[in-house]
Amino acid sequence: MQDASRGRPPGAAAPQGDPSAGAPQGDSSAEAPRTVLQASDPTATPAIWGEAFPVAVWRTVLGERPVAVSCEGEGALLHGAREGRAVRLGTLPVGGRILTPAERALEWLWVEGAHGPVTWSIAEQVTLPPVTVVVPTFRRERDALAQVRRFLAMETVTRVVVVDQGGTLEAMPSFRALQAAHEELHLVSQSNLGGSGGYARGMLEAASDPGAAILLSDDDAVLSAESLHRMVTYQALAARPTILGTPLFSAHRPSRLLTHTEAVRPGFFQWAAADGMRRAADLEGTTPERWTFLALHEQANYTGWWGTLLPPRTPQLLGLPVPLFLKWDDAEYGLRATAHGLDHAVLPGTAVHHPPWTAYRTQMSWTARVLHRNRLAVAAAYGVGRGVIGSSLIHQLKHILAGHLLTAELWESGIEAVRAGPEAWMGQDLRTVRAESTEVLRRWHGEHDALAPPEATHRAPLPLPRALARAAARMLLPDRAPRVVLEVPAPRVHWRTTLGGDVLRITDAAGAVESAMTVRGSAMRHALGRTLRSHAQLARSWGALRERYRAALPQHTTAASWTALFEAASDDTTERI
Repeated sequence: MQDASRGRPPGAAAPQGDPSAGAPQGDSSAEAPRTVLQASDPTATPAIWGEAFPVAVWRTVLGERPVAVSCEGEGALLHGAREGRAVRLGTLPVGGRILTPAERALEWLWVEGAHGPVTWSIAEQVTLPPVTVVVPTFRRERDALAQVRRFLAMETVTRVVVVDQGGTLEAMPSFRALQAAHEELHLVSQSNLGGSGGYARGMLEAASDPGAAILLSDDDAVLSAESLHRMVTYQALAARPTILGTPLFSAHRPSRLLTHTEAVRPGFFQWAAADGMRRAADLEGTTPERWTFLALHEQANYTGWWGTLLPPRTPQLLGLPVPLFLKWDDAEYGLRATAHGLDHAVLPGTAVHHPPWTAYRTQMSWTARVLHRNRLAVAAAYGVGRGVIGSSLIHQLKHILAGHLLTAELWESGIEAVRAGPEAWMGQDLRTVRAESTEVLRRWHGEHDALAPPEATHRAPLPLPRALARAAARMLLPDRAPRVVLEVPAPRVHWRTTLGGDVLRITDAAGAVESAMTVRGSAMRHALGRTLRSHAQLARSWGALRERYRAALPQHTTAASWTALFEAASDDTTERI
């Protein structure tokens, strides 16, 4: 195979000798130069995910270009899938075969019984852009070092920009040795400005090479070289500028697909599956005809920054992220890109493996305050109606009823920030928002934690009718001694699993108690009154808030605005969390 990074630009006519025009199959001397679309990914789990060809998705950028499939050895069988049915397409000849139009009309193609890598290619050279990788990190030195080594080993990558917001990498001998050996490794140290600050700085640095695509990656998100090659190839073939995302797999259970294609819904303004994925799915032991849940119901309008490939010159066109510290910066950037005419796609067959998030870790930590604030602020900036306020209220009622009073408190603090307007915080609190949110958390725990957690009396969840009756009675009646002590593993914390408990014992993987919270009726009544008032006030001021946030957002996404933030942070020597 010739190097796909050299030759004619994408979209140029195929050279004479295209096998679809009559070249003998298996005769390598007659083959035209090729671009590999994808080859077997030895790191994929399950293996079929890294070998199967999602022809329905690739068809979007390939058009009528013929696709060839090849593998080593004899006796391999070609299969296809359409609408949940598998079709046997015959034995692959030595040297491979050109897929017929009928075969290319299927949804998936895969090979069984191959003795070596399976390769899907087209008889055309496609010029691929260089790739600059941006990796923000905060005091996760081992993850950052391993991530940088992975990217430096990839042929597709020409530059790696590490934004160290913990100030620890520069002093590491192993990292300094890596820098000395690789001039393409660029380290930037700055104050902790959150994910948006890390990505903004990296995108600003990456803009010095405007012809490079930009990969945004978490420091603990593992992306294979083959996945990146597929993404870059797909993007180069696309007729319109396309932002590429990656399916998210669990690093703890590598065959467990957590998220595929998502979109932000305009009504309630929350991200949700754009395909049929309503819950995580384990792909081990499955074959592509069973992956019907990956079929799109709507187009993606954003991709998660655990692994997103931006086309060249994207920062010059769209600007930089909005300064939100963490959460919703990727979704907002996707909405901005959509408004500017860019497409989004998540490419099946690629994968990022990342430690999974849980509701407990997200909703009962300081991040819940920032997440809810940012969701409402971005919704206001995009002129969303009051449906997002109704959604917020409904979820708050569930939090209160289920005893998630900490989450309710964090959300209320986020709502207060939104009502104060962008002038009060946007672009000003990146150095302080984590400490401020952690203080809300500390105060609440000091007032509500059970000092001596009682032994569990029940395993979660209680039967639903009993759980609802107990929760309603506790909210209406005076406080009383706890009788139902619910034990809930942290990954299973959900409004349904905690409903009806007087005391919630949250346990870790070893069964040890992480936290124990007493749910008092008086506290539930107080939280209910507060949230009804705050949502009513938010609804009354929503029209004016939309105008303020709409006007503020573009002012905070320019290179000049972010440069001022970086300079201010470098002058601030105060040590914060």
